[in-house]
Amino acid sequence: MLFPVTVSSAELEPDGVADLARLLRAELLETDADDVRFVTEGPVPEGVKAAEALAIGAMLVAAAPEVLPAVIDTILSWLKRQPRDVEVEIDGDRFRGPVTRAQRDQLVAAFLDRAAARPDDRDDPA
Repeated sequence: MLFPVTVSSAELEPDGVADLARLLRAELLETDADDVRFVTEGPVPEGVKAAEALAIGAMLVAAAPEVLPAVIDTILSWLKRQPRDVEVEIDGDRFRGPVTRAQRDQLVAAFLDRAAARPDDRDDPA
């Protein structure tokens, strides 16, 4: 499964959001997720640093359905440790601050239902 995760903040500068996204990515790479890569805003033009072309705070996570709960737990645990204005969007669902176990379970169930209804091309991280 391939799904988008975006970190955002109304109070932080883009560099601050990018730093938070890098920290979250580092934690996600410690899970059994197959891949976690930043999203670019198109091809990198000549003379532009690759980091400048990143969609600030946006990444794609590739993970097997059986590891999805652990990946979601990692994201939500990370979110609890962030300033109150930081939000994480997971495949269209937005979260801020602590998330209850019931909310987490609903998120995982809804995500798996949506993923089952998607075409197979979302499974290919290439």
